[in-house]
Amino acid sequence: MGRGLLLAVCAGLTSAAAAAGIGWSKVDPAQVLPLDQIPAEYREAVAEVVRDHTFHRQGEAEAFPCDPSLYLALVNEPAITLALWKDLSESPIRIKRLGPDSYQGEDGSGSSAGWQFLLRSPKLHVVYANLNFISPRGNARIDARVVLVLRAGYYREVNKEPYVQHDVEAFVKIDSKGWKTLARTFKPLIEKLLEDQVKEAGQFVSLMSRLVVTYPTWATQVALREPEATPETRAQFRQLVAQHRRKDASEGRPVVMADASQETAERR
Repeated sequence: MGRGLLLAVCAGLTSAAAAAGIGWSKVDPAQVLPLDQIPAEYREAVAEVVRDHTFHRQGEAEAFPCDPSLYLALVNEPAITLALWKDLSESPIRIKRLGPDSYQGEDGSGSSAGWQFLLRSPKLHVVYANLNFISPRGNARIDARVVLVLRAGYYREVNKEPYVQHDVEAFVKIDSKGWKTLARTFKPLIEKLLEDQVKEAGQFVSLMSRLVVTYPTWATQVALREPEATPETRAQFRQLVAQHRRKDASEGRPVVMADASQETAERR
């Protein structure tokens, strides 16, 4: 269902390992997110996906060193976060900014999605997405709606270094006709994929935050080239990176190594 694309949708919506359940049991939406803060035109759709979900994953919390303002910049601007990753690894994923809070993307393997930030605050983000998958031969199609809930907290260690702790909860509702007939075949595959994505999305954002701090010159250059980010966003990101630049920061760029067990690879 678009491994890479869902990763992009979750660019900052994250967790470490997914351990909670998938199932068909109903969930009270009011216990998951503040519905009164969701725009009225999306409120019922969000409640339906959460309440009548087909799949559900609750990720474990992940903590990592990062300034809150830099973390929020990466979460709120998925185009820049994805651009940083694509500069390091060949990827067919494409993302387009449609408006201040909406994006569209495709993964090059038959999946496409449009998503909307419904709530963006320092401690809570809610994303609503429409996800479509067409098999390479065109003989299978899955349409789904996704609600992603990101919760974040911030604290400082004894040495005053700022830390972020976050987790993501994902709800998926399959809308395709005939889904029940296909469920026995596809359900285990999607369950495993969703578990992986909830895990990898969190690691993705925490990795990008560490790379930005370690390689600020590279991060700034990539962000300034990203056409899907507004000039204001690019300028703000550049200012944030400069503000949190460390004395031991590198002027180079990260290198992705195929074999990290080698001594040279470890140094790089």
